[in-house]
Amino acid sequence: MSRELTLAGYAVLLVALASWAIIAHRRHEGFAQFLAVIAGHRVTKWLLLAGWLWLGWHLFVRATHH
Repeated sequence: MSRELTLAGYAVLLVALASWAIIAHRRHEGFAQFLAVIAGHRVTKWLLLAGWLWLGWHLFVRATHH
């Protein structure tokens, strides 16, 4: 994977999180409510699990193999 593609992916995630934060602030909602709505759908529940596993692998498993 190229560096530019990785940076573009992080930029998309940053814009999505910033947009969510602005919308949630205007609606007076919290992160827990956001996750409850997202986790209510089967596909997004699996995507959250996959993202959590990916994050754990990159932060914890790969960091221990020096």
